[in-house]
Parts: sequence; C-alpha cells; structure tokens
Amino acid sequence: MSVFYVFQGETYREERSGGYVWSPQLNSAGRRNAGYSMMTEVKKGDFILHNSNGEIMAISVAIDDCYEADQPAELSAADTSVEWSDEGYRIDTRYYDFDIPVRATNYKEWLQAHYDPNSAFTKLGTGKQQYMNHLADEHAIFLLGKAIELQADEDTLKYLKAALSEIVGDMDSEYDQVEFEEIGEILDADDSDEVPEWPGIREPQETSTSPLTSREIPKRNPNRAADALKRAGYLCEVDNRDRTFLRKNGKPYTEPHHLIPISKYKEFDTSLDVMENIVSLCSHCHNLLHYGRLNDKIPVLTKLYNERKTALHRIGITLTLDQLISYYK
Repeated sequence: MSVFYVFQGETYREERSGGYVWSPQLNSAGRRNAGYSMMTEVKKGDFILHNSNGEIMAISVAIDDCYEADQPAELSAADTSVEWSDEGYRIDTRYYDFDIPVRATNYKEWLQAHYDPNSAFTKLGTGKQQYMNHLADEHAIFLLGKAIELQADEDTLKYLKAALSEIVGDMDSEYDQVEFEEIGEILDADDSDEVPEWPGIREPQETSTSPLTSREIPKRNPNRAADALKRAGYLCEVDNRDRTFLRKNGKPYTEPHHLIPISKYKEFDTSLDVMENIVSLCSHCHNLLHYGRLNDKIPVLTKLYNERKTALHRIGITLTLDQLISYYK
C-alpha cells in the first residue's frame, strides 16, 4: 500500500462529487507531466490525501487501479483557468471528508525539518507544484495525526484512526502480539520431532477486508510461521551462534520475519506468506531489520537473500537484491 497527495484546486468539488480523481495525460504544451504520470502509480487500496486551495479536505481509498479515461463532462463544463485535453487518467475512489479541514501551511516548519525528496513537499515545507505526488509515510502519519486532533465527528475519527493504523501497520507489517501468542501456543503444543520442509507450492495471497476502510489486507498464517521457526531449529538464520533464551517449553526463542515484507504482496503473483519467505531471527537481528540503520541491514539482507533466492524463484517469487534492500530503506 502507498499513500499519495493530490493538489486538486479548482476541480475538487466536481471530483469529490463524482467519487474520482482525474488528470489529463499531457500538459497544455502536449508534453508528459510528472504529476499526471504519477496517477498511473496509484493502485487499488492506496490512500490519497486531497488538498484543495491549501487545505486537506478529505482522505480517500482507491477502489481500482488507475486507468485511462476521457475527461468527465462535469470537468469540461467547469469554470476553470485551464483547458485540458480529453485523454486522461482516472482513479475511482471512496472519499471520507474531514469535518474540519487541515491547513498544511500551519505545519510548514515541521515539513521543512522533515524534508523528504520523494514526498509532496519542498525543502521550504511548501507543497510541490505537481498534481499527484507520493506522500512519505512519515508525512502521512504526521498529517493524519494532526487531522485526528482537529476532528469532532465520531465517524470521521474512526475512519482516520483506522487509516492511520493501517499505514503504520504496512510500515511494520509483521505479526502483532495476538499472533505472536498464537505462534507460541502452536509451538508449545507441538511434541513432534519432524522437521517441516519448504512446500514449494505457488498459491494466491490470502486477504481479508478492513471493516472500516474496506481495504484489502494480506493475511498471515501463524502455523506457517511456527513451521519456519521449527525448520530453522529455533536458531537465528543470520548467525546460529546468536544468543537466544528458552521459551517456557524449553525451545530457543526466535521470531518469524517475512524477508519480503508481506505489505508488498501486490507486486507479486503468488503469496508472500509462505515458509520460503519466512526466516527465523533472534530478537536482535529482527529489531535490526525493522529499526536499524540501512548500512547495518545490508549485510544481513544480503546473506538471507542469497540463501533464499533459489527457493523463492521456484515458487514464482523473483526479485533482485537491490529490490529487496529498497523495501528496508
């Protein structure tokens, strides 16, 4: 899942009413435009924050991937300062209005101090002169937090909190406490000496639907995580000499980790919740991959990648080391 930020300005009312975001494919000079081309990167389930005349008015979730579409009649009839060509890009979205808009310029200093070249704001903390933009996770979390502070409507608050939770969850898309406890219970109940093998089976990614945002969310199967730990002999796969402690059942404590983050499931044609993609890590190495410096992560990722790439390829999961590292930046 990605988060985007769109500067709709003159056409916000029409697009909001129609439940979509639309842009021409080319600018008035007939050339490609980065803000318009960015539309094609929006996928089903992505969030979009909508800015109109300096205020964030709403958040929406994409119902489908972006597709080519002619300019809607209500836009061509609208009183705007620009005349667009009819060939364009469209994203159908489900809008959720803020009852109190967020004025982004109120947080100019924070945005300036937390500048990200791949986000929607300049080094000066002002919005980029570009229609559609990626929004850095840090910026999305900050702005949604500020929106939550302002809202009074209970339904709006519920949705914004759910959206914020899902964005944070995608950043750290690992097992939650309930799932960890379930994995522990599975291991406690297992008295078999049989070592599970990689199944080598391609299968679709199982998903569920968020009850509040209606987004598709990938599922994680605790049984597969338990099997992955057992296959590794409850040792850390980065260094089997790494210190662990014993669980209550006497087995060494290690933690399951999806090498390719499960949040990236839309980039692959088969499930990422498979044993071949789940590694056993000590607490130190696991936290390093989530919270450490990139330079310290790279040797760990390189080792795990080299050990898993053949098994992953057999089940239709192919990626380069650089691609894997990019997920951990």
